[in-house]
Amino acid sequence: MLRLKSILLVLCAMVLSACAQTKTPITSSMNRTALPAAQTEQERAVMRQANALDRMSRDLVRKTTMKGAAIGAVAGCGLAVVGGAKSKCAQAALVGGVIGGIAGNAAGKDQVKKRVEIVELSRVLPSLRETKEQMALVSQDVPSLIAQQNAEIASMQTQLAAGTLDQTSYDARLAEIQSVRSDLAQALSLSARQAKQAKEALLAAKAQGQTGVDWYIAETNKLEVEAVSARAQISLL
Repeated sequence: MLRLKSILLVLCAMVLSACAQTKTPITSSMNRTALPAAQTEQERAVMRQANALDRMSRDLVRKTTMKGAAIGAVAGCGLAVVGGAKSKCAQAALVGGVIGGIAGNAAGKDQVKKRVEIVELSRVLPSLRETKEQMALVSQDVPSLIAQQNAEIASMQTQLAAGTLDQTSYDARLAEIQSVRSDLAQALSLSARQAKQAKEALLAAKAQGQTGVDWYIAETNKLEVEAVSARAQISLL
């Protein structure tokens, strides 16, 4: 009986020892704030909006310039044929494409103005409207995002000073905010540049004799101004 009791005591000691080894140790970091998320949902949403604006403004540039270049190639070649220089058709087409549909002598320019629409406004309109709507969303949401980030940074600095947030977590989140702002600023700068390109293409079409483009010029100018304004609100820290 004594021998059995001894065996049982040994087994109990082994079990208790195993349990002690599998316990998770309690660390002193329990009272510290956990590492903040890499990006907030608000940041992801605004970045999606800015990237969509960039894509739309690029499409707007294509809609205001592609037809002019294509017409330039055809018109340049046509004018060369009319002038009896068929062998130089390719050269004339290239020149015509570069200058957006105007090539040859003064008489040839006048004929092209009468025959073609340099910018196909029916294709520009839906693209312009879509870009304007997206710009309105970005203009509305960028200020609130910047305010939220500034408040978060101030809160993290307070926690860091109080010792409830460690330096590594603070640095990681601050770097993420800086990255978001940098990407957002770049997307808005590109959108402003592309709106300016679309405006300049429309101004060129007007200078070449196309009518009905004044509203489009004004709206693309507004897009450029709004994109520049939204970009100006972003401090890169």
